[in-house]
Amino acid sequence: MSLMQYLYSRLADQMLVKLADMKMVKMPTAVDNYSFIKFMGIAERAKNGKPLSEPLGSTLDFKDFQDLMFLPGLFPLPDGTPLNKKVTIGRNAAKPMELPVPFMISAMAYGASISKKVKLALAKASSAVGTATNSGESGFLAEEREIAKLYVVQYNRAGWGNDPAQLKQADMIEIKMGQGASAGDGFLIKHERIGDELRKHLKLKEGQDAVMPARFPDINNEEDLKKKVDELRELTGGVPIAVKIAAGNIEADLDKLIYAGVDAIVLDGAQGETAGSPEILINNFGIPSLYALVRAATHLTNKGVKDKISLIMTGGFRDSADVLKAIALGADAIYIGYPVALAAAYSQLNRLPAGSSPTDLYLYDGKHTDLFDVKEGADCAGNFLKALSEEMDIALRCLGKDSIHMLTKNDLVSLTREMSQITGVKLAYPIQPISN
Repeated sequence: MSLMQYLYSRLADQMLVKLADMKMVKMPTAVDNYSFIKFMGIAERAKNGKPLSEPLGSTLDFKDFQDLMFLPGLFPLPDGTPLNKKVTIGRNAAKPMELPVPFMISAMAYGASISKKVKLALAKASSAVGTATNSGESGFLAEEREIAKLYVVQYNRAGWGNDPAQLKQADMIEIKMGQGASAGDGFLIKHERIGDELRKHLKLKEGQDAVMPARFPDINNEEDLKKKVDELRELTGGVPIAVKIAAGNIEADLDKLIYAGVDAIVLDGAQGETAGSPEILINNFGIPSLYALVRAATHLTNKGVKDKISLIMTGGFRDSADVLKAIALGADAIYIGYPVALAAAYSQLNRLPAGSSPTDLYLYDGKHTDLFDVKEGADCAGNFLKALSEEMDIALRCLGKDSIHMLTKNDLVSLTREMSQITGVKLAYPIQPISN
């Protein structure tokens, strides 16, 4: 036996001995519900002694739209048939917001989420297709307003970027009561992480932390909310007033919003993304977007206000198919967030040093935000949105429909009994009796 054969033999013997010991083989990640992420969460809590915070969204495998399929029409539309993808947000508002496509860029705040460069790139991208972009909870940003064709300003609990003169420049006001990835929790940005430009924007003093409280000081019930809606409607001259909530006690919460007289409801499902939220909220609070959509659309219909109040869904929508299926189930429009930010950054990720996270390029506190090119990011994000719009054209033609407003549940089939029960969409197959 050669020396190498001898060494390999000894190594194999030692491995067999180790493999025979389950204490060596059965690592925590092999145990049910001990994923690698769960294991690392334990490690981080042990290291820091603080609640675990995570970026992006939930790691849970929620039911989504993949179990629903469109039914191709026997007679597709002829080439060149004009298609209507326009959506009116706040149909009864004095100044409704007209969208050329049924999607918008969702709230990603400068400073609390993404960098200013990325924020401006997304504003340029939204204008490329004529849709709206959302300020996020850091409020009105003058440079963003100059670029964006349509601009939604979040009325936030800290009052950032919410001066009357700023609110008057919005095409829609969105009162943020909650968020899918963080429920109704507030947050704090330590002053050490706040640069001079952001500090000026948030109107903070040197050494002052940025604090987002958990609730509005003057909104404690539906009466207060109604007063706030009326106040903002009068201030802005009648632009749509929306309220954003996390999907929770949906029917009861919607009743309060209906009473408050809102023009639009933004419902954020449990898949909602975040720059950073407590893990206990990300993975354990809320209702998935698909479930929430069906319940909300049904309730608004039963209340007789479905044609008066716009239903805007957000949280986990990735592509044009998700958007169209949501519209068929009753949504009026969709917010898209993380996919657009990723589209803006994707062509520039190769500039990051080895070992960097993609978030280092586009989040405000990323280590390499200086490497992000605004024009390139805007072009890529704009291309992504244009592709979504053109994919919708393809789908509508194959469905034989010339308007997204013609989409209904009858254009879909469900691949599973569970999805059929959730959505009310008919099954793609008959239920066969079990033979003896």
